[in-house]
Amino acid sequence: MCGFAGFLPSINEEKDNIFVSSMLSRIKYRGPDNTSIYRNNKIALGHHRLSIIDLKGGSQPSVDPLSKDCLVFNGEIYGYKKYAKKLKNLGIELRDSSDTEVLFKFLINFGVAITLKEIDGMFSFAFYCAKDNALYLARDRSGEKPLYFSLYNDYLIFGSEIKTITDFPLFKTSLNYSSIADYLHLDYITLNKTLFSNIQKVKPGEYIKYRKKKITSHTYWKFTQKIKNNLSEKDTITYLEKLIEESVKQRLIADVPVGLFLSGGIDSSLIAYYGKKHSSNIESFTIKMDNKSYDESEFASIVSKHLKIKNHTVLLQEKDLLLTLSDIEKKIDEPLNDPSIIPTYLVSKLAKKHVKVALSGDGADELFSGYSPFKHINIMKLLSFFPKFSGELLYKIFNCISYKDNYMSNLFLIKQISKGIGYKTNQQIFRWMSSFTRNDIDKIFLNNFKASYFKNENIINILGNNKTDKKVSTHDQITKMFFENYLPNDILTKVDRASMYNSLEVRAPFLEKNIIEFSSSIPKNLKVGLHTKNVLRKVCKNKLPLNIIERKKHGFAIPLSKMLRTSLKEKVNETLTSNKTKILEFVDKNQIKNILNSHYQGQDNRKMIWSLYMLEKSINNNFNR
Repeated sequence: MCGFAGFLPSINEEKDNIFVSSMLSRIKYRGPDNTSIYRNNKIALGHHRLSIIDLKGGSQPSVDPLSKDCLVFNGEIYGYKKYAKKLKNLGIELRDSSDTEVLFKFLINFGVAITLKEIDGMFSFAFYCAKDNALYLARDRSGEKPLYFSLYNDYLIFGSEIKTITDFPLFKTSLNYSSIADYLHLDYITLNKTLFSNIQKVKPGEYIKYRKKKITSHTYWKFTQKIKNNLSEKDTITYLEKLIEESVKQRLIADVPVGLFLSGGIDSSLIAYYGKKHSSNIESFTIKMDNKSYDESEFASIVSKHLKIKNHTVLLQEKDLLLTLSDIEKKIDEPLNDPSIIPTYLVSKLAKKHVKVALSGDGADELFSGYSPFKHINIMKLLSFFPKFSGELLYKIFNCISYKDNYMSNLFLIKQISKGIGYKTNQQIFRWMSSFTRNDIDKIFLNNFKASYFKNENIINILGNNKTDKKVSTHDQITKMFFENYLPNDILTKVDRASMYNSLEVRAPFLEKNIIEFSSSIPKNLKVGLHTKNVLRKVCKNKLPLNIIERKKHGFAIPLSKMLRTSLKEKVNETLTSNKTKILEFVDKNQIKNILNSHYQGQDNRKMIWSLYMLEKSINNNFNR
């Protein structure tokens, strides 16, 4: 795991080194083991390395002495040993035994398109082909690893995080109001957009080519729903079991200790089962909450005892949450309205004390229908026939009721669901998850912002009047929306940042290429039955205790609503209502105060408050430098 940055064209040796050093300065945590800079008369590159494979070799930037091609790479190539064997059989020499060298030689000898079609892994990379004077920026299929770029004043600037670009000495930031609108409705920013009008991100399954001052984008992989397979239920389960086991085996390969996150849910528990099967000394890591409504540690304990895995547990108290938040908000440069980044950060911090790599269960919910909407599609279809005003009325009523601070209370769920009443089935989910309704936007935000917001084509497409493909089932449409939007832009972004802030690599076995593609061929009735993720529960049979297999999904969350009334009250108030608050450029200060005060009086405005708070912190981190 690593972090990198660079730009082209080069300027001169002195400035190239100064500029790249500046770009790397705030992402040292991504690779504290080694830092290197390379430049020539065409390009300047820098790299922070977290050594995982071939600790002595694998240094970057990789440079070919003959062709002058060069590469910086973040991530892991799984099954790289078989690719190495293929190269050697073709007479291609490898300088070391790292996956970086394998990737580099593949790119040099076969080109970008063929390489991306062939390899499996989590990655982002920048590859400069000297012969064509072309730069290629590529990102993995699921979007596990980030990559950003900007075409700015005849420079192409790129890096692993937004701050690598904003710290380019000649760069000036510019807010993108359209992206802010995305964020306020979806809790994250979609597509290739960022918070800034002059910075883009490479999308999952995409590479861009920069040559002769022109950028072209190329999609090398798409998430597709295939025709149902012809396997029996038994054979489907058996084949899926083999795929998961092989994926875990591949992700256990490292020259450093490997552990796993364990919540006690079926995803992490299944990973733990295969982890233990193929690594007898593997250890697990769990967060224990002092609020029982949010705590899953008892289930993690059941699994660890059943599998005879040494489980490290740390009690998470509010003081820990506050300290963690202070650390996160200093580093965050992309707004993300997902407070579970805090416990994810803390479990990463715990894991880092013992291992350098951890396995996670990320991706299973999206691929195997783990979220509650998959069980309630018929109810959603019924809600779509109700008039929109009935949902708006219900939202207003439930917004005036005092809430308990328990995890996902019924009142909170009803309030969120009311946002989707009267809308198409596949659009309801994003409205449920949103922090702001259209009426909220109309009331809270100033006219200069609303004009931009209500013209936002992306919001219209996702939440408004987009045409749906009648040939694709609602279940498959929702799966695609979760996989292409929520997974890369929320879940994987959160995990990448939380783990990398602690210099920990996280690998997700469920996001193996063959598993993703096979999951789309599994019939709906095998995924959703009495439970969600039904097919995974069947894979777990005879491997895990029955009370784990039959558990309901429980998200990774914190008692945010309560904290905003107590320990976070002063901090959030000051951030959102001071004379220095930057979002007051487009948000009505009096309305912010109303939102805060009504929350203190018992309403549950946590999503709106947290959305605005993290937006303010993100803007501050990039505009105050």
